[in-house]
Amino acid sequence: MSSKHIYLDQVGFLPAGGKRAVLNFPAEDFTVTDAAGQVVYRGRVSHFGTDDISGVDTYVADFDDFETPGAYRVQAGGASSASFAISEQAYDGLFRDICKTFYYLRCGAGLSEEYAGLYVHGACHDTLAVPFADPAAPGRDVTGGWHDAGDYGRYSTAGAVAAAHILLAVRFFGNLKDLSFHIPAVPCDQGVLPDILAEVKYELDFLLKMQREDGAVWHKVSTRYHAAFVMPEEDRGQLYLYDPSSMAAADVAAVFALAYTVYKDYDAAYADRLLTAARRSHDWLMAHPEPVLFKNPPDSGTGEYGEWEDISNRYWAACALYEATGEEAFLKEAEGYTAILEGPMSERRWVPGLTGMGWAPVSGLGSLSLLLSGEENDLTGRVRAALLKAAEESVKVASRNGFGLCMKPADFFWGSNMELGKHLMILTVADLLQPSESYERAIQKGLDYLLGCNALAISFVTGNGERAFRNPHLRPTAADNVEDPWPGLVSGGPNAGRQDATGKDLAPDLPPMCCYLDRVESYSFNEITIYWNSPFVFVLAGIYEKRK
Repeated sequence: MSSKHIYLDQVGFLPAGGKRAVLNFPAEDFTVTDAAGQVVYRGRVSHFGTDDISGVDTYVADFDDFETPGAYRVQAGGASSASFAISEQAYDGLFRDICKTFYYLRCGAGLSEEYAGLYVHGACHDTLAVPFADPAAPGRDVTGGWHDAGDYGRYSTAGAVAAAHILLAVRFFGNLKDLSFHIPAVPCDQGVLPDILAEVKYELDFLLKMQREDGAVWHKVSTRYHAAFVMPEEDRGQLYLYDPSSMAAADVAAVFALAYTVYKDYDAAYADRLLTAARRSHDWLMAHPEPVLFKNPPDSGTGEYGEWEDISNRYWAACALYEATGEEAFLKEAEGYTAILEGPMSERRWVPGLTGMGWAPVSGLGSLSLLLSGEENDLTGRVRAALLKAAEESVKVASRNGFGLCMKPADFFWGSNMELGKHLMILTVADLLQPSESYERAIQKGLDYLLGCNALAISFVTGNGERAFRNPHLRPTAADNVEDPWPGLVSGGPNAGRQDATGKDLAPDLPPMCCYLDRVESYSFNEITIYWNSPFVFVLAGIYEKRK
């Protein structure tokens, strides 16, 4: 490739939305050309400068006022950008792909050609699982759910969070229920569930199986160690249930309570079952007030998902149950946790505040449930203020780099694209609470970054963009003998930590945004997970709601 690059969103732009390209070379002006090579727009280039996240001396070409639908490229200084679209439907395919990824990650049932096309596989992980601590105990049916990431493990906390991101998107943005992405139909009292709710139900049904009769929730189910790079049906190792944790019980209680508020309009009996299960896990938490944390036992090696605290999880559960039931006891419980969540750092706990949107901490998910309750009280006021403060900080950070990205150098760790998703979720909610053009711009520029407006000129979503990444660290796409991975996978993205062996192949002094390799073996850069896709379901639902 030429050393001159024009970086932009390779998928495209909505006609009335923000539009920009970033150049890594000086130019006075730029043009936008159509598919026939005809110039349809001319503009001036402004110099931004060099920042510490990309190391690029950036020049910016804005064309916000060009709204004519079509396929285009930006040209400047003898260089040409990737192709992009301007259309009211610019993100439709992206939106469907990001949602359908969860179907491709289904465990248990095989994927048929009718719904999966080339990406078929047989039934998998359908044997009984036994407790790791007592393998002689009776086996348990825990079939179903989503494969979590590049491996075939299924993790209660991670699955609950991914499902919650999607269900919260449904609650905030009803348009998501209208999105069709061709998956098997699921009947309900009203006929069939909307596709997005049918898909989330597949995970919820699995989480119901992960709950013990006493309300405790197994932290995960997996083989002893990760499988080789084989198709899921070829991974036939013994399945183990790993010890319950208070984080798993709290997260599952929370997502069941949240799910109740959605499914009650479609399947009352199922919704009631979820709420009953949520109360059961909450009762277990009340009987175990001290943290029941999780660490992988010796002689095992699948994902750990250990956390330093369980207060954000308990807060989320209390908030979700309050929103689902209106019972004041849950609100008082949530208020009791905020002294720690908003308090000073201590040696005992990592204090996450009220806006954590990741798999850990999860306090922000509870805060969103409080907003959905519609109640005005001291806690909802503090939640609103915390979200707006975090959004303002993101806008401030975005103003400091040429890509307009709301991320600091320290945000480029393993799964940096989820960190981006968390920032964009907060900005999306803040824009609902207090509409602001600055929030809109920051959201658009964050999406632009994900889709190619970055120092690598790579779209971090498979199948979306002229230079989309193609080699996820993901067993089924590596083993299926299909050249391209299925579309809609979000890469973990640049990672200055370089935790896998391939990191040595990168120059030692690269800026954070450039620390990335598109290789199957590069798990610390290029793995995928369900909870790296799910924040962008929320963000895209917000964009489409605003478009309406």
